[in-house]
Formats: sequence, structure tokens, C-alpha cells
Amino acid sequence: MPAPTSRSPTPTPLPPTASTPGPRATALSSIFHVSLDATLKRLSYANFATCFPTPALHVPENLDAFHRDFVSRLGEVCRAQFAGILEERDVVAGLNELDRLVGEARRRKEAGEGEVAMHGLPPEVLLRAHLAGFLGGRESALEERLEEVRAGNRVLAEAVSEQRREIEALVKGLEGVVKDLEEAAGLVQEDAMEGVSGEIRGIEEELRTA
Repeated sequence: MPAPTSRSPTPTPLPPTASTPGPRATALSSIFHVSLDATLKRLSYANFATCFPTPALHVPENLDAFHRDFVSRLGEVCRAQFAGILEERDVVAGLNELDRLVGEARRRKEAGEGEVAMHGLPPEVLLRAHLAGFLGGRESALEERLEEVRAGNRVLAEAVSEQRREIEALVKGLEGVVKDLEEAAGLVQEDAMEGVSGEIRGIEEELRTA
């Protein structure tokens, strides 16, 4: 009985380098070129000729040559700009890194490395997790209490403003009373002075006639 031949395991493919497009970079490039080709095909000569009816009627062969050259140059410009964007933004390297991270995450998930046991967590993490519910409830209660205090402060502020307005009105009234009293006192003084002056004139008159 022949001995079974041993099969060597298939080597794991090396990850793409920064300059070699990986799966996502290849898919992006493929989507772009397919979309561009489909767009250029819609730019047919019939559609192009409707934009230039006079040349299409008199020199259709020249317009056809111009159309083919225009479509070709447009495709070249679009492809060049796409390549420039890939190089300027370093898109291939970024997508390759994303491929690597996704593959690493998938490998860790399949190996069960993504789960962390409770006893493996740091003490501060366990403490925060344990106190999260209690602190959340206390925070809500404190917020409600704070809102009650704010409402009370608003009521007090309104009462103080009302009292201030009443005091200002009272002061204005007192100022009016004081002004009236001052005017009355001035009139009384004028009458008194007038009476004294009259008495003095009477005495002087008596002295002259004596």
C-alpha cells in the first residue's frame, strides 16, 4: 500500500504593499473605469451631432472625426485625473491599511481574541462600570434639585425687581412732596417778608410825621 503523500499547506498570501493595490483599491479602480466607459459610450455620435446640427449636415465626416478625438481625449483626461487623485491622497495605501485592519479584526474574532474576561479588566474600568448606574441616578436627582433652585431664584429675582420698582415709585412721590413743601415754604417766607416790610414802612411814616 503506497504511503499517503503529504500535502504542504497553502502559503498565506502576503499582504499588498503600499503601492500594490489590494482588494479594495482594485475594486475602486474597477468601478471607476467601468463607470467611465459606460459614460463615454452614452456620448454617441448621434447624441453629439444633435449639439452641432450644421456641421453634422454639411461636414459629417469632420464632425465624426472630431467626436472620436473628443471622446478619446476626455477619457484620457478623466483617467489621468483619477490617477492623480489616488497618488495625491495616497488612496491605495489607505485602502490597503483598511484591508489589513479588517483582516486582522476578522482573524481575532474567529480566534475569540476579541472577548475580554471581567477579571482581566483594569480596576478603574470595573469601578466606573459598577458606579455608572448609581452615579447616573444621583446626577438626575441633582439636576432636578438644581432646576428647582433655579426656579426659586427666578421667583425671588422677580420679587426683588417688583420691590425695587415700588421703592422707586415711592421715592419719586416723596421727591414731589418735598418739592411742594419747599415751594410752600418759599411762598410763606415771601408773605412774611412782605408783612415785615409793611410794618417798617409804617413806623418810618410815623417817625416822619411826629
